[in-house]
Amino acid sequence: MAARLIWMFLDDADVAHALKLLDEKDPGVVASNGRYLKGDPRALLENPSVLERRESVPGERRVVLFHRVHSRDIVVHEQPAGPFAGWSQIDEERSDCLVLRLGDAQAGKLEPARLYAHTNFWRGNDQTKKHHPFTKWVNASLKLLLRALPSTSVRFMHIGPSARRRAIAGELELTYLFRAIAPQPPPGPLALPVIQAPAIQAPPGTIESESSLADADEGASS
Repeated sequence: MAARLIWMFLDDADVAHALKLLDEKDPGVVASNGRYLKGDPRALLENPSVLERRESVPGERRVVLFHRVHSRDIVVHEQPAGPFAGWSQIDEERSDCLVLRLGDAQAGKLEPARLYAHTNFWRGNDQTKKHHPFTKWVNASLKLLLRALPSTSVRFMHIGPSARRRAIAGELELTYLFRAIAPQPPPGPLALPVIQAPAIQAPPGTIESESSLADADEGASS
């Protein structure tokens, strides 16, 4: 379970926009695609293009984000057998990374992406908290995107400017668990929205607002 998680509808243009926002806020963000790699994992901090990369399952994309200053620990596990024998898998829990997990793109449809990070992890009964500079970067990154991207008809699901423009124009259908999601909050109580906001409960770990991010920090420190 991710300790920090936000949901966003992002098309390819929005992914590039979000990464630009994060790097402008705190320069040093390094993005690399895929969960599996071949080569020296330290290259993830400097030049991930020298690494061979593969995704874990078909129809899923991961953009793994490290920071040259704030990411200290990179943990990978070499795969001795199976379809990824000879490759190494990034340990998302123990590594100092943010992960943008994108669903399979279908023509005219878009599912929400998840941006998440583990700021602590458990091994048996022992909890390990990651170092403060990394946690601070994670929180600042999530806050930035919560502020920059407006909500959809589901309050905890935000949306990028390109996807929002396309959805309002009818060029793109936003979906979640086979439900249609409107690209903006429903109008006031006297108006009839085109798509009623579905009653969807935020999954565990979801950060719905900056205040809920502060609550998560308080719970993690107790």
